[in-house]
Amino acid sequence: MLATVEFLGLVGYEVLIAYAMKAFWPMNQKKKIIYLFWALLPLALMTMFHSESIGNDTQAYTELFDAVCNMTLKQALSNGRFEKGYMLFTYVLTRLFSSRQCVLIAEGAIVYLSLARWLNKWCKAPGLFVCLIVEMLEIDGWMSIQRQALAMAILFFAYDVLIEKKLLRFVVLVILAAQFHAVAYVFLLTWPMLWWFEEHRVNSLKKKWKFERLMAVCAVGIVLLMWPMINFLLRIFPKYQYYVAGAYMDGQARLAIVLKIIVYALMLMVPRWIKNQKWEAGQSVVELSLYRMALVNIVILIAANQATILTRFSGIFSVYAVAEFSEQASKLKRGKNRKIVTVAALILFALYGVIITIYRTPEWQTTYPFEWYF
Repeated sequence: MLATVEFLGLVGYEVLIAYAMKAFWPMNQKKKIIYLFWALLPLALMTMFHSESIGNDTQAYTELFDAVCNMTLKQALSNGRFEKGYMLFTYVLTRLFSSRQCVLIAEGAIVYLSLARWLNKWCKAPGLFVCLIVEMLEIDGWMSIQRQALAMAILFFAYDVLIEKKLLRFVVLVILAAQFHAVAYVFLLTWPMLWWFEEHRVNSLKKKWKFERLMAVCAVGIVLLMWPMINFLLRIFPKYQYYVAGAYMDGQARLAIVLKIIVYALMLMVPRWIKNQKWEAGQSVVELSLYRMALVNIVILIAANQATILTRFSGIFSVYAVAEFSEQASKLKRGKNRKIVTVAALILFALYGVIITIYRTPEWQTTYPFEWYF
């Protein structure tokens, strides 16, 4: 009961501040910065100062800090389980601070500063986005999977140069992100995904649907060939062998994944259905990138229903899927449609979060009742 009350309390705070500052609608830069400060501050503090009992992986990272305290730089970088970038990150922290809580503080600060910058640059109406990352428990994952969260923070910068079509910088930033978690390499697919598929026929509004057909084929192929693919990837990245026998592969998170597939599919379709959207030739590069990432996210989740560890790959794209829905909802005409979609989304996604919180699925979802470090 306490877990549900705490979760809904946080949701209520985010909804009220977004409504008070009119963040469900496109905002000017000055108001957006003020809103993002107050909206993201409690989330950042929770990530920075939560106790080690929050999140399945938290204690592993704080214990690693203690271990690295007694290592030389060469010993730290030769660690076979964690990526060299993360080991260097931890090594530097051990030389600057004595408390192992600094690992969580540094991670939370980096992730939320990067997210705030990205939202300020690319998200016109961030209110619904922030509410949904709370309701869909995205922020809960960032409290546990620190390495992937840090990789994601770097990928926000990679997204900038992806949109600007600067290939070399894009590749460098993705490789840098992968030094914190190798799953970041999957972001390399966004370049051909965005720039190799033309959206419309020349001089025509008729959509080609090439990318959608490819995603349908990939979904079927991944389901049929999933385990051979996993075995192949584990040969390339043997350090992740320990996941196979762990909680991340036992299938107990399937309820959450099935719910996610349904939720993300509805997020993609409902705003377009309400608008009766024609696939306009004037669709921006940002809109197209978010739409395609949202579609890839669903394909990965379909595969993850058989091996839940693949949700790590989905985590790279899920934030962009939420941003896509938020932006589409904010573009609905003023009046009933926009209000109905916004209110319905807030209620339904809050219900989704309550279900996950109550049933503790996946089993590493242990954010509430929340415990502070103090």
